[in-house]
Amino acid sequence: MLKLFWSPAVRFRELTAKPEWSLPLVLGVLVPLLLGTLSSSLLPRRVLIDSIESRMERVKRYIDEQVEKGRMPSDQRGPALERIEETSRQEVEAYERSSWLALFLRFLVRSLPAVVWSLIQLLIFTALLNLIMPLLGGTTSFGRMLAVTANAALVRIAGALVHGLLMFATGRLVVSTSLGLLIPSGPVFVRALLSAVDIFTVWELVLIGLGMKVVFNLPGRRSWFAVFGIWLVYIIILALLATISGGLALPE
Repeated sequence: MLKLFWSPAVRFRELTAKPEWSLPLVLGVLVPLLLGTLSSSLLPRRVLIDSIESRMERVKRYIDEQVEKGRMPSDQRGPALERIEETSRQEVEAYERSSWLALFLRFLVRSLPAVVWSLIQLLIFTALLNLIMPLLGGTTSFGRMLAVTANAALVRIAGALVHGLLMFATGRLVVSTSLGLLIPSGPVFVRALLSAVDIFTVWELVLIGLGMKVVFNLPGRRSWFAVFGIWLVYIIILALLATISGGLALPE
């Protein structure tokens, strides 16, 4: 499997004869989860508390904007802020008194929904690519397609390692390797779109295109057009949803 990082074409040729997807899929989903959880739990407590305070300020600004635009009744502002402050206070207290193991488990449980959603996304993406395979001149096979996408997902382990190193280097809980760094402020749609263009995501997509070309013997660049076309539609939808929500979930 490690051949994927220095000789991906050789790895994908191996998958042509033996479509292996179960172990790469498990590793590509669980190892980044464990690395991300470990990195977060090892950060200084002050960093974790600062991240809560920063998030609380963003939510407060968002509520004030909603009230100002007439999307939230002004009499709801006070109770909403009280609930946010109470939740943040409880979280700060938990960080201050929790052991390292308790913090690790806290981050682990909190990350599980995102991991499940990531797995669902990968399976949906695999199904879409398999669905359009006849249009690309190949034969459909969900198992072989899953072998391609699952092996390409191993890149996420490298991404988790780099993100962990950046967290310790910058002293921040939230770090980014996306184009969103180029425009820290500006229209929400543009920021959301650029934030989705992450170097490790692009690497994974390039590998999926290569894997499809090798495993299914596709001519030309059809596989890459298909992969990046579906992904582009997906990130545009995400950017539109972020715009509707006011960009609250975007990193600062």
